[in-house]
Amino acid sequence: MSRALLVVDVQNWGFAGDWPVPDHEALLERIRDRVEAARASNELVVWVQNDGDADEMDAPGEFFWELTLPPAEGERVWRKTTKNVFESNPDMAGWLRDLGVTSLDIIGLQSEMCVRSSTLGARSAGFTASPVPGLHGTYPEGTHDESGLTGVSAAELSARVDAELA
Repeated sequence: MSRALLVVDVQNWGFAGDWPVPDHEALLERIRDRVEAARASNELVVWVQNDGDADEMDAPGEFFWELTLPPAEGERVWRKTTKNVFESNPDMAGWLRDLGVTSLDIIGLQSEMCVRSSTLGARSAGFTASPVPGLHGTYPEGTHDESGLTGVSAAELSARVDAELA
């Protein structure tokens, strides 16, 4: 096995409730399809789950903390408290190497935060790693006024991450 799929922060905070990421239903379907394809080809699927602080909506045990898609039996979930899962879990790189992983496809939330930071963390740990275009998402950056959103759209932020890390 040389390639693994790293599924970052696909948790209810981004896909349910009053503040899902833009296009969340279509994004979740694309993520689900990629996870199923990885499983069908015996590619290792690794999950990342963010542990928010006790007063945050993604605090461990809260509804918004829960993973939106269920890991299959035997798929490992790595919990993190920083944007970079490798920083939160110093033994993760060795675990992946022991399984023969050299390359990571990275999908999930949020593009410019945890997906970007975990991609850079994977690269620093010696892996070939890239976010998969169209399989990560985020929230728009900016504010709304009478004319609509001012700032940067979620799609543009995701595209910027793809361009930076291509």
